[in-house]
Amino acid sequence: MPAHRSSAEADVRDAVVARLRERRPDARIIHEINASTYGPNRIDVLAVSPAEIIAVEVKSAKDKLDRLPAQIAAMRGCSHQVIAALHEKFLIELPTNRGAAHSERDGQFYVRTTPAIAPRPDAVWVFPEIKRNMHDDGWCHLAPWQLATAKFDAALPAGAIDLLWRDELAWLCGSLGIATSRRSNMSDMVSALRWNCTGREITKGICAALRLRQCVEADPAIEPTRNPIPAGA
Repeated sequence: MPAHRSSAEADVRDAVVARLRERRPDARIIHEINASTYGPNRIDVLAVSPAEIIAVEVKSAKDKLDRLPAQIAAMRGCSHQVIAALHEKFLIELPTNRGAAHSERDGQFYVRTTPAIAPRPDAVWVFPEIKRNMHDDGWCHLAPWQLATAKFDAALPAGAIDLLWRDELAWLCGSLGIATSRRSNMSDMVSALRWNCTGREITKGICAALRLRQCVEADPAIEPTRNPIPAGA
């Protein structure tokens, strides 16, 4: 565990990674990656499949939620799915009926629910992943952790290309037959890619580049067995 990471954060993060590995076994897990080369927000956990990116923000019992809206917005601009993994301390209580209750005090029943988050993530995973109902036969809306069906036929948001470094953009251009030179800057390459390539080609290329990137904390790099983004793919 990195020195800067608390055990409280590691507990939530480890559970998140375990679920991502279960649901996306072909994904490469990357920790602490900038959401953009131009912005301050970092993504705690990124799961990169050949044609899908899932971004997760982790909030442990030692964190606050003040930066979460900006973090969610940044992740939404570069991934297919955005998940907020929150410790149960952030849950709020609301009055409810006996059948839906998580707890009872002084004759009043209460349900625990997630706080309002705007923009809203695609899913909120509450840690620990347990049923919180008063009765075992009740359905708990806070569990289990849900993950939408893999989006292998959807282009990444336009901002996803800003995940890439300059050398990765040059590699992507080369893979797609777009001429570049040492004078080509990142803006030039991004413009050329957007003009000449399909959303499918760019999406697969971004994923391939991230799966190849040498990272401080991540699964081993995944080398493609062939050109992962042939023209017209």
